[in-house]
Amino acid sequence: MQNEPSAQFVAMMGGDETALELDEAALEVAGIDRAVDRACVLRQLDAWADEVRLLLLPSAGGAQYLSAVHQVLFDEAELRGDNDDYYAPANSCLDQVIERKKGLPITLSVIYLEVGRRLLRPVYGVGLPAHFVCQYNDGLVKVYVDAFDEGRLLTEEDCLDLIYERTGRRMEASPLLFEPSGKALIVTRMLNNLRGAYLRMGDEGKAARAERWMRLGLGKP
Repeated sequence: MQNEPSAQFVAMMGGDETALELDEAALEVAGIDRAVDRACVLRQLDAWADEVRLLLLPSAGGAQYLSAVHQVLFDEAELRGDNDDYYAPANSCLDQVIERKKGLPITLSVIYLEVGRRLLRPVYGVGLPAHFVCQYNDGLVKVYVDAFDEGRLLTEEDCLDLIYERTGRRMEASPLLFEPSGKALIVTRMLNNLRGAYLRMGDEGKAARAERWMRLGLGKP
């Protein structure tokens, strides 16, 4: 297990987006729960990206990319949301999500984002109220992806309906609502999920560690 975050993690949480890649940061978060084989996880992300690359011509546009990544991650790898044990700590840990092929919306989205990053695709994380989705936007194709729902493609209106289903609040579309989340915001949300999972289990030690790491992203000591 990892008791203390790396210096790169601290810098990233402090606002330096170049200090650490999102997959590496997510693996540090997962290290709060148990020892993590980082190399194995990164190899799997690399492999999925290579599989998507092989399905695409060099001139492939957004529609072709979205189809290829869906085939690899959701049809073949069968990544999906964990509706049976949603609040399990494992669902917030990238290594265990890859191992179990199921997890929370945000952890599954990290996989989607990091495969996209490896392929230089314009994919962003969007932290909606009570849910997390990815956005693909290359200027010609703009669509949202629900990694928790087996990669279902969404419009902004679909996202608003999803927020209503999960919160009971009807919201209006706005640039702020759909603003891409930076790494620190994504990792802070992951830590908050992990903290909540530990509190439900009564593991106050790990919950306190997750909270301490989370405060780095909130600008608190």
